[in-house]
Amino acid sequence: MSARAPLSALLTQTALLGGLALVAAALVVLAGACAEEEVATQDVVSVIPWPDTETTHYVLRERENGGEERGRGTIGVQRDGDDYRLALRFEEGTNSDESSVLVDAETLKPLSVRREIVGPDETTVLEGTYEDDLVRITARTDGRERSNPLGLKEHYYDNESSLFLWRTLRFEEGYNASYHTVMVNRRRQQVVRVEVVGRESVTVPAGTFQAWRVEVRSGGVEQVAWYADTATRPLVQYDNSELRFLLTELPGDEAARGRPGD
Repeated sequence: MSARAPLSALLTQTALLGGLALVAAALVVLAGACAEEEVATQDVVSVIPWPDTETTHYVLRERENGGEERGRGTIGVQRDGDDYRLALRFEEGTNSDESSVLVDAETLKPLSVRREIVGPDETTVLEGTYEDDLVRITARTDGRERSNPLGLKEHYYDNESSLFLWRTLRFEEGYNASYHTVMVNRRRQQVVRVEVVGRESVTVPAGTFQAWRVEVRSGGVEQVAWYADTATRPLVQYDNSELRFLLTELPGDEAARGRPGD
């Protein structure tokens, strides 16, 4: 891939979520092309560490080419009764990718998802409504609409919630588990394997942190996320093999405790 490939291409091809050739939220779900072996899956949420309201800020940089900036992003949480609304927004110039997943506040099981991708030539809106063993998917692109249901396997989570989901894992060295991720934009599911490798010191614009390294694998692709070893476990850095998401600003409560550099 060219060093100056558009952000849309980087975030689509390397994001574990792959999909539309627009600005994809470089997140989650190693959508590889190889056949998938049978793997035992399980629910993976062990703790909900975040407060009822939270917003963290990130800069997206290329892993090569001197770490050139390729965009900015925010990750947000908002309590909504017995549920959480988990929001992601990434942008570069006039291109943007914004998603919102409504999940059960205890299990992170998805209830609905909406994602809007604004690219240079078109805008696509994806919506999904979860109903027990299926999700009803609607996609609209510049006036064209298509709808399809997708049957669901056990132990599933919506792909757009991945950076939140990994934050809830059991943080102990050697912990590993597998689950199904639902990619509404591709109308497919895939097994994701996660492993908590251990703690490392990570330096980002927001400071230096002791952080838990979480390795994520699926379809032959590997990505890594680091979460601060604090009570609220904010995402410090995320590496999708082409781009790095680096924390630039902590939520107010965490910053007030002086965590950077601890």
